[in-house]
Amino acid sequence: MPDFVLEILFVGLLILVNGFFALSEMALVAARKVRLKARAALKLKACPDRFLSAVQIGITLVAILTGAFSGATMAGRLQAYLLDLGLPEAYARPLGLGLMVVPVTYLTLIVGELVPKKLAVSYPERMAGLTAPAMSLFMRLAMPVVHVLSGSTRAVVGLLRIAPREEPKVTEEDIRGLIREAVIYGEVEHAERNMVERIFRLGDLQVGALMTHHARIVWLYSDDSEEKILKTILQNPHSRFPVAHREPFGVLGAVKAKEYIGDLVQGKNQGLEAHLHPLELVPETMRALNLLELFRRKDRMHFVLVVDENNEPRGVVTFNDILEAIVGHIPVPEKHDEPAAVRRADGSWLLDGLMSLDEVRSKLGIERPMHLKGQTFNTLAGFVLAHQGEPPAMGRGFDWEDHHFEIVDLDGTRIDRVLISRVPIPNR
Repeated sequence: MPDFVLEILFVGLLILVNGFFALSEMALVAARKVRLKARAALKLKACPDRFLSAVQIGITLVAILTGAFSGATMAGRLQAYLLDLGLPEAYARPLGLGLMVVPVTYLTLIVGELVPKKLAVSYPERMAGLTAPAMSLFMRLAMPVVHVLSGSTRAVVGLLRIAPREEPKVTEEDIRGLIREAVIYGEVEHAERNMVERIFRLGDLQVGALMTHHARIVWLYSDDSEEKILKTILQNPHSRFPVAHREPFGVLGAVKAKEYIGDLVQGKNQGLEAHLHPLELVPETMRALNLLELFRRKDRMHFVLVVDENNEPRGVVTFNDILEAIVGHIPVPEKHDEPAAVRRADGSWLLDGLMSLDEVRSKLGIERPMHLKGQTFNTLAGFVLAHQGEPPAMGRGFDWEDHHFEIVDLDGTRIDRVLISRVPIPNR
């Protein structure tokens, strides 16, 4: 085989080697650590300074060899061939150099740079896994030079007082962004995205935002008659009820409706006290995730009483409340109460006054917390009452940011229903 052909093949091989280094560098930089499975690739990812130094050594070495063969050896042969054809030396030298350097440079850019990097960006983890073993071997062979380059780089960076940057931690917002992108490409369902969003929101909630308000608690009183207790149980589709002594008021525990009615059917009239289960008291400032962990550790009661700093009942939270905070509202077929939220034709919302502010924000699409001078609230009624600063009255309202809040129904002095509509923000 002629020497000229061997030289062309050698330059082609150098271009491919250059492409390998470019592919390896871009793939490992673009690869996400959590997706990398190849042990060799993970080791390279863990020491980027040495890896990048090794890549640069390889690319520089290939560039020197390519330049030497294409610019000197092969260009010289082409110049001699042009001179034999009768071309003057003044033209043969630059023409021979150009005819060799231009195609080699073009092939280096396409085959040795752009195509490998395109592959690396398209399949970063796969390409990183394929190239990592060979790159690890090259790093070991070039280790003395790698150490010199890495040390020199750190010294220069230190002189410039550039602080080393740790690998960025994955934040909640990063995960949300990835999920939004996955929804666009059809990899994640909208329902799955909503569930993940609710889980993140649950981590920020206190139990006071999840509880059924004390005004809606259905109590069983130990000093009531059996008929009255049974009537209360049958009229309310709950599986568990808190039990208290009426006069003076005192919380005794909780009963399971199924157990109590089952004993009555069997003719065992033992009273409420015989069916009492311990009722856990939790502060309204307790984190919702801590309550979930409490439910996991305790027995199957899954029912707690929320109290304030004076140990006064503020509401109740069940395991079902936490489940609804994750998966959304779960309708109860036996329950025919008025819905807590109604979207009207004009886009306004008719909301229950005892709805948690977190749920209100979710319905209205409000991102920022609904506070008043640093004061926080659990329910919509508390928020409205604090803004009015006076006893509630039908028809009274106020504007907050781009929403108008109006009381449309009262239950005595309790705010029962609030109408919320959007108002345009005036141009400033």
